[in-house]
Amino acid sequence: MDFTNKNCPVCSEKFASGDDIVVCPKCGAPYHRSCYEIKGKCIFPELHKSGESWQEYTDREFQKSLPPEDDGRFVVCRHCGHKNSTDSIVCDRCGDFLPSPAKRSPVYTGHSFDEQKSSEELPEGFPPIFQNGRVNIDEIRQYAIGIKNDDDFDGVTGEELTAFIGSNEMYYGPIFSSIKKRNTSRFNFATFFFFDIWYLYRKQYLKGIFFSLLTLIPIILNYVCITFFTGDLWDQAQKAVGSSGRADNYIAYGKWIMANCDLLHAVLMLLPFAVNIIFLAVKIILSFSANKSYYKFAVKKIKKIKAKETEADHKQLIDIIRQKGGIHTGLAFMVLACEVIIVGTLTFM
Repeated sequence: MDFTNKNCPVCSEKFASGDDIVVCPKCGAPYHRSCYEIKGKCIFPELHKSGESWQEYTDREFQKSLPPEDDGRFVVCRHCGHKNSTDSIVCDRCGDFLPSPAKRSPVYTGHSFDEQKSSEELPEGFPPIFQNGRVNIDEIRQYAIGIKNDDDFDGVTGEELTAFIGSNEMYYGPIFSSIKKRNTSRFNFATFFFFDIWYLYRKQYLKGIFFSLLTLIPIILNYVCITFFTGDLWDQAQKAVGSSGRADNYIAYGKWIMANCDLLHAVLMLLPFAVNIIFLAVKIILSFSANKSYYKFAVKKIKKIKAKETEADHKQLIDIIRQKGGIHTGLAFMVLACEVIIVGTLTFM
């Protein structure tokens, strides 16, 4: 019998052509002569008692090392290698328990796991998390973000869009995917609380500058009206009405103004309140539309970059998109600091 490329059970080295091999007369186990002399006997006495051959034993051990198999037709028993129906709980041959369906591995194809394309063996729509015997980090990342690299978003790929988002892609990924599939978004609290700062932070410079100026209007208007036109009237109103801050208190202020002020001064006193209410409504409306606006901005910007960088390869293009997108923390904090300084200055003047 040819034992070439089989392993010696003592030293585990493969037999080569021309090796001096000794075979056990009872079970047929092969050894290097030197290995057998070291042991002085066959190391498989259990096979001698059972009458099983070494070849049957090695075949069984090989079957035990295979992953449990489920290709929709049968499940291979780890213990004896018997092929059982997929609804079996125990092996029909040896009675050993079979793995539960949830724990069964992908179909064994006769090759090592590294040689299998596990992504092709998984159900449709299931993320190929394992590839080439390793955890596919990029696939897990795409699955978590909700955007696949090859998805199309109005002419740009998911990989390009994710690169442009940069920071906080776990938040914007599912939102952009929802905008693409169902044209639905969600309320953006960052826009509501930080408004113009958020636009500058996300590199939407034109909108950021415009809304920064818009933010200053109620502040400056309130300062001008009170300081130069209605300061004395507010003092009188506060003495007459008080300053409890309740809703009925504001109604009392309104009644006092209408009763004690002419039309011009009444308008000047109420104008800052009206502007603040309008400004709040604008913030709410923009907070509902901010994510869609950012999505359109990102797609438009990426298309411009792709049209300009025609000579760049794929990796270079992604790097350029990532650089042009993302966030601008420095500018956002600088504008925020300026607004705080302006408000503080006007308050204490």
